[in-house]
Amino acid sequence: MAVARRENRVERAKRERDGLDCLAEIVRYARGGFASIDPDDLDVRLRWYGLYTQRPQEDGLFMLRVKVPNGTLSSEQLGTLGRLSVQYARNAGDVTTRQDIQLHNVQIEDVPAIFEELNRVGLTTSGACGDITRNVTGCPLAGIDAAEFIDAEPYALALHRHFLDNREFSNLPRKFKVTVSGCTLYCTGHEISDIGLVALRGAGGRVAFDLWVGGGLGSKERFADRLGAHVAPDEVIEVAHHICSIFRDHGNRDSRARARLKFLLEEWGPGRFREELENRLGRKLTDGHAPYVPVTANRAHVGIHPQKQHGLYYAGVATKRGRLPGTDMIAVAELARRHGGGRVRLTTAQNFVVLDVPESERAQLAEGLAALDLTVEPSTFRTGTIACTGKQFCKLAVTETKDRASELIEHLEHALPGFDVPLRISVTGCPNSCAHYQVCDIGFVGDFVNTPAGKREAYRVYLGGHLGDGHAFGRELSRKIPAEEIKFYVESLARTFLARRYGAADSFQCFIARHTTEELESLGVTEETEVTA
Repeated sequence: MAVARRENRVERAKRERDGLDCLAEIVRYARGGFASIDPDDLDVRLRWYGLYTQRPQEDGLFMLRVKVPNGTLSSEQLGTLGRLSVQYARNAGDVTTRQDIQLHNVQIEDVPAIFEELNRVGLTTSGACGDITRNVTGCPLAGIDAAEFIDAEPYALALHRHFLDNREFSNLPRKFKVTVSGCTLYCTGHEISDIGLVALRGAGGRVAFDLWVGGGLGSKERFADRLGAHVAPDEVIEVAHHICSIFRDHGNRDSRARARLKFLLEEWGPGRFREELENRLGRKLTDGHAPYVPVTANRAHVGIHPQKQHGLYYAGVATKRGRLPGTDMIAVAELARRHGGGRVRLTTAQNFVVLDVPESERAQLAEGLAALDLTVEPSTFRTGTIACTGKQFCKLAVTETKDRASELIEHLEHALPGFDVPLRISVTGCPNSCAHYQVCDIGFVGDFVNTPAGKREAYRVYLGGHLGDGHAFGRELSRKIPAEEIKFYVESLARTFLARRYGAADSFQCFIARHTTEELESLGVTEETEVTA
């Protein structure tokens, strides 16, 4: 006799009512207040519209995530987000590693008004969270970079429209992340996405998208499998549709911990997955060679550089650990309108790009940004340091991250002013890897150490993670570094690298790779940072 499987709470809530069906309930909750929200809506279904309760939950406030496909915003849209932040979110705002904008401190009573304003300017929170296709990411230089293989933004936007509010895919086993890029730097992280479509030149010089499936980070990281197939531009929607349907139909719904597509690829292998995809397509996919993906610590697109449009430039701007208050959004929107073409793109490195800047306006734009502490000539440390939300707002995080990352950047800029080697640093508050600690040169993951005075915030350390050719996850060390000492640890590690590097061409990734894990344990450690696990 077969034993009935126990349905977990999330699957039960989704079966009883689709997450997309709670929009009318949000309006009702706005009238009744936080206390009127059904527990299953609060913990599950509201996420389909970008709403997460934030720390502390008893305050009754939400994080609200807004989808920005391909990171593309007009000045009007960015200015609207800024005004909403000021009016309804206590001026809070963050740029995420998936080109979203997050507002914090949002009350349920204000959500209908926020949604109305977002809808007015063509923005949405639908599918920003939950077990559904999330924001579709793409290269922020799409259509303006002379070196790109193809302008992939139209395909990213088409994928966004295809999956938006699509009830065929509104109840997936877990979240589903898609990226499509024509960039020669492969800047969007296809190696760690559920679907990665990256352009290259195929047979006869034709541009196609190389297909990668089943990547993801979180507490169990996995690189995507390359299926060995090239997808023609006009096949992108169809192929992505069927990959998502395979996940919907075969993904694990018993265990939330094993419900991502990466676990299905782990179980099936890329050969069986490709066979199932071809069966659903009703044809064989086109075989093709792999792209060459350069190893780059930063794919951040910072600095002022020429566009392929004659006489125009783009300005890649570094934020400080992804924080962008509403007042800054308003100011940046006005700068983009006054000195550029009124277009801004967010990046997967928590930075942004101002597009279509005439040569005569470059200096004025840079000056206006600098007044906001936003720079087009950032240090390596400001360019490459990313941070998750941290325990200020996130209920899962155990350490503070944004302020800690700012402290780290400021210390390193002062201590190592001439350091110009690309370096990517992650400050992450929990193992869920919103800030990608496994694929950064130096990854810090929030934890605690026990001291005679009680628990003390600390970070576990991962070294040597990177994307690109020979991609690798960082190696975890056995020690933990007290939270307030990570700036000294990175300084010491960077100084050791400079002292031992094999010349100017030697990268930090190569430096780490030629050391055993045992040797890495002692690198960067000083009396200040010496804490055992």
